[in-house]
Amino acid sequence: MTTKAAAVNGFGWGIAGGAALVALMYLSQGIFGLRPLPQLLNNPLLSLMPGPVFGFLIDTLQHAGKVLEELGLVVAMVAALGVLGAASAVASRRWMSQYLPFAFAGIGWVLVVAVLLPVSGAGFLGLNDGPATPIIWAALFAFYAVVLQYGGQPAPGFDSGRRRLLTAVPAGIGLVSLGALAYELLPGWYRAVFNAPEAGLTGAVTALTPVSNFYIVSKNFVDPSVDGQSWRLRVGGMVDRPLSLSLSQLRGLPSTSEFVTLECISNNVGGELMSTGSFTGVSLKDLVALAGPRSGASWVGFKAVDGYSESLSLDTVNGAPEILVAYELDGAALPSSHGFPARVLIPGHYGMKGPKWLDTVELGTQETRGYWEQQGWDHNALVKTTSRI
Repeated sequence: MTTKAAAVNGFGWGIAGGAALVALMYLSQGIFGLRPLPQLLNNPLLSLMPGPVFGFLIDTLQHAGKVLEELGLVVAMVAALGVLGAASAVASRRWMSQYLPFAFAGIGWVLVVAVLLPVSGAGFLGLNDGPATPIIWAALFAFYAVVLQYGGQPAPGFDSGRRRLLTAVPAGIGLVSLGALAYELLPGWYRAVFNAPEAGLTGAVTALTPVSNFYIVSKNFVDPSVDGQSWRLRVGGMVDRPLSLSLSQLRGLPSTSEFVTLECISNNVGGELMSTGSFTGVSLKDLVALAGPRSGASWVGFKAVDGYSESLSLDTVNGAPEILVAYELDGAALPSSHGFPARVLIPGHYGMKGPKWLDTVELGTQETRGYWEQQGWDHNALVKTTSRI
């Protein structure tokens, strides 16, 4: 077999093994809680994209944008594993060893756990997600290596009939895994593109948007699921009385309800990314006052469970008692997709200014540029006068 033929053969088996690895990676999400690499790389890759390009894609594609991004990352990951398989096949022409595919799979494992996972925020070896993370990734790459091994040339004296039988095993597992992957991902992708919550609004627009149709926009592939029992809202930084409030304690503070219309900054003219609901929560002004801001504090920063951050000037907060840390929508607890247990609600500003899944309020002297602002979105995010008929 020539070098070119070996590379082509190795690339094909690398694609097969890569597809199986990716499929098993997504299945491991439900079984072991492993976060798929394409979802982890979402934020780092978007931060590298020029703001105008990012804005054009979001404004043009809207809900389809995240689907296409995840699909592109999946394809790129499989292709990279195909290249790794080709390299292994070419190297095997010089070093005849049945363990060579495992060496190249080890290179892939090191690249993931020592480079890509830390870059994505999962920590070295992915240990931020638990001690089992590097072990699970090792198992995935071991399976990939087995596929490469069986896709190589038979060892001398190896029975060809047995070889074909053993080759069918990983190939069959790969096909089953790909089918399971399609079963798991395609329904979610379909809903995101063709059946978004706001897509159910037809005819005359009601004064209040049903919660089931309240628009949803998120930077995440998979939104966080927060345990309301263990969740705490921490108010700290430059304060005299740092707070750590449980959900029941937050609900026990004086509250107010407001009818608020929220709109996404990416909403097209006449678009559906605008909804109105009755929100209940604690005035952010009162919450900050309860913690006792120190002299010199000038900014109120927000951090969310999903890593989202934002900030408002302390003067803005003190001058706008209508800004809420909201925990109810239309008389019921916030749905998870809308930020349970609590979110920041800033009337008159686009939704990007109000983090969902809030867990930290921190006073300081520095402004925190939000995720969307870093992509080139408007800094103040004041809603432009609009209507939907």
